[in-house]
Amino acid sequence: MAKKVLAVDQDNVIADLLSEWVRRYNLDYSDDLHPDQINAWNWHHLCKEECGIKIYKYLDEPDFFYNLPVMEGCQEVLKELNYNYDIYIVTAPFNLNNVVPKYKWLVKHFPFLDENKFVFTRDKSIIAANYLIDDKPKNLENFKGNKILYNAPHNLDEKRFFRVNNWNEVREILLDWK
Repeated sequence: MAKKVLAVDQDNVIADLLSEWVRRYNLDYSDDLHPDQINAWNWHHLCKEECGIKIYKYLDEPDFFYNLPVMEGCQEVLKELNYNYDIYIVTAPFNLNNVVPKYKWLVKHFPFLDENKFVFTRDKSIIAANYLIDDKPKNLENFKGNKILYNAPHNLDEKRFFRVNNWNEVREILLDWK
């Protein structure tokens, strides 16, 4: 019997982009924002005026994506799910300079996954998978399989999709659904 296909987003699902992004901003602008306060993907309105839209320049820094922390529990759960699912990591690079650091991060932290199944695309609806786990509702809207919204401060008002709060919940539902 063929395994079901599981597509997993990288940023804010397995890679803790938000914590590092806020940390760098706070350090550079002597602010005390907390990741839980970031209630929108475009959060420059929460920054000090002297920063503003410069907040997005961090995403262009060569070391930014390579040094992101791993989301708690995801390595263990994905290793376990790898026995039952054909796992693809599907990520939308902000620009071409992000592809190599994101790829290297995946190889470093997820050596048990098939690197030929790392997909870099801004249109996740092209992925033919049974499930997609993503923190960005827009990525789930046109996806044809089962949509799973990974909880994040910027998606708390979203009610259209099945929501998981952490990787323990991912394990529970996907082992039940297999």
